[in-house]
Amino acid sequence: LRFWIWIMAANSTATKLANASPACAGPVGIWSSRRIPLMPLDNPLWHYALKLYAKPGVEQAALELQNAGCSINRLLLACFLARRGERLTPDMLSGEALEWQRELTHPLRVLRYRIRNRKSERPELDAFYRRLREAELAAEQVELSLLWESIESGERPAAPAGESLARTNLQVVLADAGPTLVPRFSAQLEILVHAAFGSDLASD
Repeated sequence: LRFWIWIMAANSTATKLANASPACAGPVGIWSSRRIPLMPLDNPLWHYALKLYAKPGVEQAALELQNAGCSINRLLLACFLARRGERLTPDMLSGEALEWQRELTHPLRVLRYRIRNRKSERPELDAFYRRLREAELAAEQVELSLLWESIESGERPAAPAGESLARTNLQVVLADAGPTLVPRFSAQLEILVHAAFGSDLASD
């Protein structure tokens, strides 16, 4: 239940983040010279990501891969494209979504981890920690929206949908994060592959 409460709170926060004036947000890279355009925060990739991430084993596998340097959003994107019969290519992992991740999502996560380590000694930090968690999730939603815009605006190579394609797409994400990750995290990869094609999931 708390997961979905965070989701609802993040939807509101993400909308504010996506439409915030750069003057209020401060000088942040690609967003410092213009207002962020309205983006489809509520899109098929976002809905698929929520369903997949909530499946048994997926969160733990994704977090282990994140700790090794992978982007969870790109792991989810790889599975989403496989459901649609579309191949993930390395160029899909760059662009505005990557800049947003580096300049906003990652710093928020680092700050949240710092507060998490301190709040056991300072319980009064718990409310601040929860707000950071909501802000991080909201930033993740904006990042997924940017990924959605990217794949919708470009050509995606077609391939037969299925677990084989999911495995290939996920390997692209792992290889981008490090050349040794595919053999080291094959078990986590297989958890995502099998979960991606559950009967209760749909890509659109």
